[in-house]
Amino acid sequence: MIHLAAFMDIETGLGRTIYDDNSIQISEELIWPMISALNNFVSECTGSERSLVNAALEDIKIYLYSPLGENNPLRFVFFTDLYDNNSYLETKGQAIFEVLSPFISFELYNPPTDVSFRVQDITKYTQNFPTDSIKQEFLEKILRKIKYMEDEEKLFIADLFIGDIDQGKVLSLVNKNELREKNSLTLFSELLTAFSIDSNIFVRSSLTEKEKTRLVSSQIDTLGINEGWYLKQLAGRESDFWLVGYFYYKPTAEEQIHLMLDEIGDELSEILHLEVGKRPF
Repeated sequence: MIHLAAFMDIETGLGRTIYDDNSIQISEELIWPMISALNNFVSECTGSERSLVNAALEDIKIYLYSPLGENNPLRFVFFTDLYDNNSYLETKGQAIFEVLSPFISFELYNPPTDVSFRVQDITKYTQNFPTDSIKQEFLEKILRKIKYMEDEEKLFIADLFIGDIDQGKVLSLVNKNELREKNSLTLFSELLTAFSIDSNIFVRSSLTEKEKTRLVSSQIDTLGINEGWYLKQLAGRESDFWLVGYFYYKPTAEEQIHLMLDEIGDELSEILHLEVGKRPF
């Protein structure tokens, strides 16, 4: 979720705030020159023309979007939660630029009221997950399907949840901390950015030594086991919600696992279909 939005000149360090939910206490006299200096530091250290894109400030991500390309010094700056999806932030950034571009100024910034409201509507827009729509009997049916495959030792789920691209994990379906070697939310955001065009993603990888050790400590035979990630957008392309799975599995059962997760995603999509409205951008 975006907590503060601004536009700035990356070369001069001048910036103007366009949205602030007052959750971040920060001095504007310091922050814009700091980002500008950090941008120069990144460019010099890497020897590249590529500018700073994002940085972390404790539990906040600073994300820079270039609406006119990196050769232009104009940047939209977003202070967001760490797991916010980068592609989604860029979509918002482009929508804001299209509304605000005639009024961008570092001297006299005074857009019409309707423009300011439009910018705020885009910036703070989020879809609130309808938890009450997910009934207990539906959750129990999902758990029965998963347990059947786990009993056959075809699948070992570390994390299965519904993720929101700007609010993180909104509903946990299965959560086994003893099997989780990686941060599910961070990888959810990274995978979704890397595969933002697709709506159904199944990623496979070999086990690391740390993962093998963790599984063995849980009395799981690691011979012939892979790591898997699954992402499926729920209820259409306007939706913020994704079914996210992080698990270990036997490759011989991949088709069966994929089919089961697809079925769960389709059932969730049917439940959520009427709850997802059209985005204002």
